[in-house]
Amino acid sequence: MSSPVEDRLREALAEAGATVDASTLRPLRVAERRRFRVDLRMLTAAAAVVVVGSATAVLVGGGAGGAGDQDRVTAATAAEVFGRDDADMTVFLCTATVAKESRCEGAVSSEQRQAIEQVLLEQTEQIAAGQWVSQAVAYDDFRERFAHNQAVLEEVKSADMPSSYRLKLREGADRRQVMAAFHGVAGVLTVIDHASSPYTQAAVQERQKWDVSVFLCKAASAVSACGGKLVDKEGDTKLVKEGRAATPAQVKAVQELIQKSPGVEEVVFEDEAAAYENFKEAFKDNKTLMEATRVGDMPRSFRIKLEDDAAAGELTSRLQRQPGVAQVVNNRCATEVAKVYDGFGLLLNEKEVCP
Repeated sequence: MSSPVEDRLREALAEAGATVDASTLRPLRVAERRRFRVDLRMLTAAAAVVVVGSATAVLVGGGAGGAGDQDRVTAATAAEVFGRDDADMTVFLCTATVAKESRCEGAVSSEQRQAIEQVLLEQTEQIAAGQWVSQAVAYDDFRERFAHNQAVLEEVKSADMPSSYRLKLREGADRRQVMAAFHGVAGVLTVIDHASSPYTQAAVQERQKWDVSVFLCKAASAVSACGGKLVDKEGDTKLVKEGRAATPAQVKAVQELIQKSPGVEEVVFEDEAAAYENFKEAFKDNKTLMEATRVGDMPRSFRIKLEDDAAAGELTSRLQRQPGVAQVVNNRCATEVAKVYDGFGLLLNEKEVCP
């Protein structure tokens, strides 16, 4: 199941506007605080077990099929089993406010919950532990985690927050099989594998240290800022790749604007060859994307490091209006958007939350 962010990444690379953006990933951390053996045969009954005051049901049981092992279900706080950052995969459920383009038809029903739990039960060979997280608990967690970002907090209401099942997978589990098991299941908003989520790509961008990326126009681009356009012929809308590459004068003007802007600590220019080398390093484990991308697909760009207290929004806005600029990415904000998607299953509109 590809995410909307991954689709946007591929499209942007193909059309030369885009980047290894935050829709990008953090390496999975599997920090086992305790050893637990979980039997999801008891999952449906356990879903009703709720910790008083936390509304978090924890599913804990004996080993599956082991002689002498006795199934059990106990209630505990989320921290006693595993936290959000230690889940291998999360199944997010539909809400009443989810976008119409999703597969959801309103909030997940109790019947749909039972069907989803049946899928979990059928995946016991792959899943070691499951943990139900209610909408209320998830929203409180979200408010605490993003207390520093008022724009993100204002974008998400309590009714928007999906409830979810956090999963710990068994060693050697077939992650694709688990993902595929939920494909098309009514009531499921999205399933995120935290080992290959958009936040991991964002972490790659963070390690590159650049706060703002300015991508320049390429020849034969479909990006509207570069002269590309959409044409509707007999009801068939097509991209017309008539864009023009940034001229030397335009590139120089962009560079001078960056250098004169307050709060800029460092700026480097990256040509197509350098961009491709960095791209190969960042996505060396993504064979499909690597085979589909060539040096000529890479746009030239300026990479900008800002001082810690400098705001990226104003600079981003000014640069986006410059002739010869295809796209400007505020990596600081894109990383926040990716964190929201990875941790809470919500894909926010960057134009709304990135000033």
